[in-house]
Amino acid sequence: MSTTAEYVAKFPRRKQLLETVEKYWLDEARRPGGSLDSSLKKHTTLINRLKSSLLVGPSEALIKEIDGLTLTKYLEEIVAAVVEGATKKGDTEIAVDVIVHLHTRLAPDFLPLLLQQLLAILATTGASNANAVPVTKDAEKDKEKEDKERLGRQRPVLRIVAELAMLGAWAEGATKGASEVGKILKGFMTGDPQFTNLPLISTFLKYFARPYLGPNTTSAQNGESDTNGSEKDSLPQGITELIPIEVQKKMRELFENYFSSASKTLVKGQIRLLEQDRRNHEAYIKSGEIFEDRQQAYEKMTKAVERLIVGVTTLAELLGLSPPTLPTAASLGKSGLQIVESASSFTVREDGPVAGGIWDDEEERRFYEDLVDLKEVVPSGLLGIKESKQDAAEGPNGSGSGTGEDVGVDEKQKQKQKADEEDLQRQLEQMDLNSDQPTSTTDTQSQVQAQDMSRTASMSTVEDPVQETQVDLDEEAQVVQDTSVGEDDGLQSGPAARLTALFSALPEANNREVVDKLAVEFAFLNSKAARKRLIKFIGEVPKQRTDLLPHYARFVATLDRHMPDIGTGVLQILDEEMRYLQRKRLVRELDSLRLKNVRFYGELAKFKVAKPYTILHVLKVFLDEFKFNIENIANLLETAGRFLLRFEGTKDTAKKMVELMRRKQGTSHLDQRHQVMLENAFYMCNPPERVAREVVVLSPMQSFIQHLLHDILMKRTLDKVLKLLRKLHWEDAETYDFILMSFTSPNDIKFGNIPFLAALVHDLQRYHPEFSISVVEQVMEDIRIGMEENIFKHNQKRIATIRYLGELYMYRVIGAGVVFETLWSLLSFGHADPFPIPGRESPIDAIDDFFRVRLACTLLDTCGACFDKGSQARKLDHYLVMLQLYVTCKTEIPMDVEFMLTDTLDTLRPKMTHLKTFNEAAAKVDEILALGAEGEGEDDAESEDGSEAGDRGPVDADDLVDANDAEANPMLTERDEVEEEEEENVVLIKSQNKNERSEVDEQAESEFDREFARLLADTTDTRRDQRKNAPPVFDTAVPLIRKRPEEQARSTANVNGIANTSANANGNGDAGLLTGNALEGKMQFMLLSKKGNRQQIRSLDIPVDSNIAMNSRTHQAQSKAEQEQLKRLVLQNERRLERAEVQDIETRGVKLRFLPS
Repeated sequence: MSTTAEYVAKFPRRKQLLETVEKYWLDEARRPGGSLDSSLKKHTTLINRLKSSLLVGPSEALIKEIDGLTLTKYLEEIVAAVVEGATKKGDTEIAVDVIVHLHTRLAPDFLPLLLQQLLAILATTGASNANAVPVTKDAEKDKEKEDKERLGRQRPVLRIVAELAMLGAWAEGATKGASEVGKILKGFMTGDPQFTNLPLISTFLKYFARPYLGPNTTSAQNGESDTNGSEKDSLPQGITELIPIEVQKKMRELFENYFSSASKTLVKGQIRLLEQDRRNHEAYIKSGEIFEDRQQAYEKMTKAVERLIVGVTTLAELLGLSPPTLPTAASLGKSGLQIVESASSFTVREDGPVAGGIWDDEEERRFYEDLVDLKEVVPSGLLGIKESKQDAAEGPNGSGSGTGEDVGVDEKQKQKQKADEEDLQRQLEQMDLNSDQPTSTTDTQSQVQAQDMSRTASMSTVEDPVQETQVDLDEEAQVVQDTSVGEDDGLQSGPAARLTALFSALPEANNREVVDKLAVEFAFLNSKAARKRLIKFIGEVPKQRTDLLPHYARFVATLDRHMPDIGTGVLQILDEEMRYLQRKRLVRELDSLRLKNVRFYGELAKFKVAKPYTILHVLKVFLDEFKFNIENIANLLETAGRFLLRFEGTKDTAKKMVELMRRKQGTSHLDQRHQVMLENAFYMCNPPERVAREVVVLSPMQSFIQHLLHDILMKRTLDKVLKLLRKLHWEDAETYDFILMSFTSPNDIKFGNIPFLAALVHDLQRYHPEFSISVVEQVMEDIRIGMEENIFKHNQKRIATIRYLGELYMYRVIGAGVVFETLWSLLSFGHADPFPIPGRESPIDAIDDFFRVRLACTLLDTCGACFDKGSQARKLDHYLVMLQLYVTCKTEIPMDVEFMLTDTLDTLRPKMTHLKTFNEAAAKVDEILALGAEGEGEDDAESEDGSEAGDRGPVDADDLVDANDAEANPMLTERDEVEEEEEENVVLIKSQNKNERSEVDEQAESEFDREFARLLADTTDTRRDQRKNAPPVFDTAVPLIRKRPEEQARSTANVNGIANTSANANGNGDAGLLTGNALEGKMQFMLLSKKGNRQQIRSLDIPVDSNIAMNSRTHQAQSKAEQEQLKRLVLQNERRLERAEVQDIETRGVKLRFLPS
């Protein structure tokens, strides 16, 4: 790492090399003593050594070999060899020594050529292909290989260029060199979204952080006050900075901004990586595997994030900054997802589309509640209810003992259900008390409670297993007695085939009509064997087909009313499956099976096949072992949570259970995936209250106005819209206010239709003058409010408003004064000083905020082209200079804003010099102020006419404009105000005269138009007839005509006479006939014409000040200057070749003696 101690140790060597480079920038190239070898063989050997051993050395051997050769004839070959050798691996200090020595021998041509080619190598950053996505995996590998090779070439070249910049390799000095290095580094940093150039940046900081960035003051600013560190960074006496301090500050700011950008990208990449990991895990849960493309994308993202972590960490160490804190799955889970506090409860919303809020909509309610009654479709004998019907018929005439027994059974079932609910409530209260302190007793209870979770299970049945077994046997016997109506245990071939066809059609049942049809069809095939096959088939639902579970549950619920053994059998299968899954709860490969089991339980609960309180018992078992059943809890709540929280018999108990789940979620350390699952489940079963968006209801008249401006308005419908608007009831206050609001909201219409909206304002001001005034006032107020608030989300509206203002000027609604007042307010509003000052800060105009520049460019692009004459042109020139000064006072301008400003300046003032620095802009402003102080005496009636031509607004608006310009433009002086008052008087007199003669002028103009139209029609008819018989176009080549001696003497005399016109004007009249034309200021031209087949040449005398004469003389002067330049270059080349030949002869030991001519 580059430290102050290392900088001090290398300073003497660098200082010596710097003096050597500067000396030979001024002196001629050094020539070693003795004879120098100029043979091709020796030079080829040197070139090969430079290509292969420039960074290997030793430097003394290379320098000795260089001093023995002439080198002058092989300058380009030597430069190419040095460039090629600089891309190899090795010690860059050896290369720098050799390059400096070559500079002493080949000054001043060597270094410019070398640096140009070295910078060309560094200019290839690979940013053009940074955003290109490789089509194949091989293309991606090729791109990585190319980037690696490019970085290997550029790394030593960057070190060499950075070292040469400190040694004054640029003739302009170290500042120029440092700026070139800064441009290179900025090129590496920009346009590199993948941060492939990060190793180059780290290499530069490793070797040149101290000389280019100065002492590290970041640690002290961060609170690390170390006096020893500050003393260590200070330079000893006699050691100076090789790079200017101003450049060091800019370079440090550049690197810190790059570090900040890389840190933000790293944090975003880490978040995306965690999200991708979560999605991969969810995909693995759903399908049991992760697809190859998803796995490859994850590995690629992991590799990129790891590479970026290493690069950012290295940058932080080299810059003395703290690396960013990377998010983890736990931190992301705790931030922004824990909406409900651990100790807080929630309220169950009772609203909804359906009364009671149990179902989401009417369609869902019909699906779960409107089941087919098989008694109305299927004969009772097939349903096994024949005996119950007979008992019902005998009941009124008999003793009624059957009815009494039925009533007794119903009462027993209700008491049993009530006891089960009380036991569950008591267990829930006990669980609430022990939820935060789990003990072995709770685990034991959960194991006991998990013994039986069928629809008839409860603690009372568990306590008496003998009674439970007896009840099951009795129920099974009753079911067989009721349902086996003369059927055998086996199925005949016909019903068996029909049942197989039904089972094959059941997976394709995707709506309730098909499910109901299949249920009725099964009822006709009802038998004990068929029911057993059905129970087995439904219990073996594929774990991937969770979409079938609601339809299968409806199928079971339809049959369960008359065939209760089907529901009991399905629940028994699910119960056994759940017990198995609870024992294997750590096996992640069974997650898809758990998902199917829990969702099927929930769907059966919503059809009340599984009693709702039984589902609560299942949820309680899951909550006892919370960490191992998070996915089961989430799936159960997503499926049946809303039903349990809204159903009358379970809502209180379910609410307490969900509260317990939230408390356990808050006290447990869960990963992000589990946090998201629980949050989604909670808000699915109890969605938060959503405030309905307030919709503004428009009246028919308001809707019509909005339709006109938003949908109908365009260029070809402008007159139609104007007529319709004029027909509106403008006297109605509500209608007038809505029209005004619509016309002052240009952001609500298409951006391209803003000119048409301004055209409507111009046309309407003839009928409603106060309306146009209100529109202009509101637009100005919106612009001022936008500058005061400076809210980012309103930027689009501000752009549309400023464009609207410019279009209002184009359609003569406002004058130039309003435009200039707005332009100057964009530069000065919110600042204490009227002039821009570097570092000037304002709460509403930050130093890095360039949106006001966008607004100014938008306004100038709209109407700036009109200010091209008179005083308005001068005002615009002043404003453009001040605008560039305003831009230079801010931080580095973004590229898009710079392009926008450049396009605006090139459009309005193509010949204006662009001011890039604050000094240039300040000097130009001082020049303008000096000219303003001296006064301009040319603002007379002519300038007023130019002002009117540049200002396209009406006369009344101009009066307002001229009165406001002095206040808007801080560069106007008192002299300008007096002149503008005089101009106003002149305009007033002209307008009076114009009004007096308006009728005469209109009559004369109409007569002139009629005569001109008639003349044009006659000419057109005549030319139409002549065009048919027109001769062919003259296409003969211009011949070369040799002048006669007397004509050549005359033309020469003419030229001389033109040159000496001023001298001959005061002399005697001896010029004669030959100079007569010259005294008159004429130039002779030859006119070539053709008459028939003969060419005729005539001599014409053309005034010297005409365009053709001036262009001809200018062309002749340019040609002569080019010839002189070519002649001078040829002579210089010959002299250089002679000098090289003489040196070559002298190196051979031949003495030359020049004889006097």
